[in-house]
Amino acid sequence: MARLAFVAALSHVNLALAQTLQHGVEATVENLAQAVETLDVDAASSGVGYFPYESSQLTTDVLSNLTNYNLSNVDLFDFSNTEAAVQKRFGRICKTFPGDRSWPARPIWDLFNILLGGALIQGVPAAAPCYSDWPQYDEAQCASITSQWETPQYQLSQPLGIQYYVFEGVSCLPPTLTRTGANCTLGGMPSYVVKATNVAQIQLAVNFARNLNLRLIVKNKGHDFKAKSTGAGSLSIWTNALQGIQYLGPTYTHGLSGYRGPAFKIGAGVEALPLYQAADNLGLHILGGNTRTVGIGGGYIAGGGHSPLLSMHGMAADQVLSMEVVLPNGRFVSVDEKHYPDLFFALRGGGGSTWGIVTSLVIRAYPKQPVTTLTYSFGIDANVSTDAFWKGVYAVFAKFPEYADAGMYSYWSISCLFDCSFAMAPQWANNMDSTGLKNLSKPLFDELADLGITVSNETYTEYDGVLGAIEGTWSAESEQGGVWNFNTGSRLFPRSNWEDPTKLAAQNAAIRQAAEKAGLMLGYNMKPAVNPSVNQTNAVNPAWRATVLHALLGATWSQEATPADIAAANKNLVEMMQPWRDASPDAGAYLNEADINEPNWQQAFYGSNYEYLYQLKQKYDPWGLLWAPTAVGSEDWYVTGQIDYYPTQNGKLCPK
Repeated sequence: MARLAFVAALSHVNLALAQTLQHGVEATVENLAQAVETLDVDAASSGVGYFPYESSQLTTDVLSNLTNYNLSNVDLFDFSNTEAAVQKRFGRICKTFPGDRSWPARPIWDLFNILLGGALIQGVPAAAPCYSDWPQYDEAQCASITSQWETPQYQLSQPLGIQYYVFEGVSCLPPTLTRTGANCTLGGMPSYVVKATNVAQIQLAVNFARNLNLRLIVKNKGHDFKAKSTGAGSLSIWTNALQGIQYLGPTYTHGLSGYRGPAFKIGAGVEALPLYQAADNLGLHILGGNTRTVGIGGGYIAGGGHSPLLSMHGMAADQVLSMEVVLPNGRFVSVDEKHYPDLFFALRGGGGSTWGIVTSLVIRAYPKQPVTTLTYSFGIDANVSTDAFWKGVYAVFAKFPEYADAGMYSYWSISCLFDCSFAMAPQWANNMDSTGLKNLSKPLFDELADLGITVSNETYTEYDGVLGAIEGTWSAESEQGGVWNFNTGSRLFPRSNWEDPTKLAAQNAAIRQAAEKAGLMLGYNMKPAVNPSVNQTNAVNPAWRATVLHALLGATWSQEATPADIAAANKNLVEMMQPWRDASPDAGAYLNEADINEPNWQQAFYGSNYEYLYQLKQKYDPWGLLWAPTAVGSEDWYVTGQIDYYPTQNGKLCPK
């Protein structure tokens, strides 16, 4: 690759010296401005105006101006020619790591920060104030951090915060929330973070990382189960501050797709709850998850995105009409059916931290409709045997195709930690009142009664729309972050299993076996509806289009668990999941809620799309700039120093 030749040619002496302007004057914040040009908000080729933060861009004119002032090492921030990189590519080398001779010296980071306008943050673990060997040590601050640590709001507010720390490496948590005697290191967390508040800063970070062969990561809210948004020795682009919700009107016309109707332009950093609120205020619904703090425009849509409205309107990724994206070559482009159509395919379901950095999206909306939820439970007791209980569960399962076809979304769990019990929490009926839901549920409840099963806590609740149902069903306090005591595997079971009694019996037996062995499992009954009003030709795992059941199984461990203990639990999870794979051999798993150790993950997470996606990865990112575990092309790299079944981000990223 041309990049590596360029890096090798740089003078390490020059990289260590103070950076200068013409006549040898040292570059400082007093004589060097942020590297940015403000473009007209209507300049986007998507036809939808830029957000103010998007009109602030890095351009060739900005770089030429810096060159005219004889700024030293300005080439570190230049764009790259992707086609030339593809043609000239040769063997990759490990990403530059702290302590390497080629790691940028402090003056280079200082120059980078000046051009960023002061947006560079040096990586310090959020829990560092809890440890006396860190200069940030402060007992009172530690107490405050500890009290907030396991809330997603705290984690997403921190430059290095993520929601699930196990695959980062559990490098620095508050002492009462980690192993006895644990210390605090930077571990699998980034060395520097760019708090992005405009596109120019993202472009500078992309160019800087690519030209210096640094590991680059992207973090929005940090919700990913597999620690995709962190990495040792990396430069992180933090997109949480890219806010903006713009209603485009009730008759917005998207000429390329032919869509005409309500739509929103949203910033990549927008969380689900405020978008639900904005839509609700206008008498509308949007597709989002049931977790309030998930960033809609981040890994959620990039991975496909399931929603309580999925059985009505399809996947969240299906709703995207256009996107604004910083590519791995540093250029800022509009992406839609006309502009970069192959990338438009990949960005909608082909996984996060892979293709570029999305700064905003245009998504369609729908008229607001009522929602009714139903919760109930039943279990083994003196009057219900184990076999009768499981017959009851299978009776529920048998209704899944019918319920999904009715536009419903059901979230349920089976607990077998003691006597097994089933809980529907809730069954979510779109555009249906309680009378309609009671009528739909009556045949099932009659069948359960015939089995001698008494349903407990049968509760119907009516809401005027999605926002009320989200707030009334899942409390803010129920959301958790900053944890490390579990891992999750999942499977998308196909509708075809319900059409073959032999396959259905094998599936039911596999689910029972796993639930009894693991002690707990969760599931969603839903189907991505066929929706002619949106473009559903995208990278969403084809297994989604055939499913009516997304089932999850977990592995857990104690707070004193060692890496070897975690590896053993993860290995056991892989083995417990095998009967599920055997019962659905041509299906797959939801990449956003799946096991990092999933065998044959390329097929499981991406299905028949994988070969094409891999080709696109080489086309748009021949440098391997963007990398994340189980992302497209990730098999070409590895993190050093890992053990089987417990891969963390605490190591150097190297090519295989």
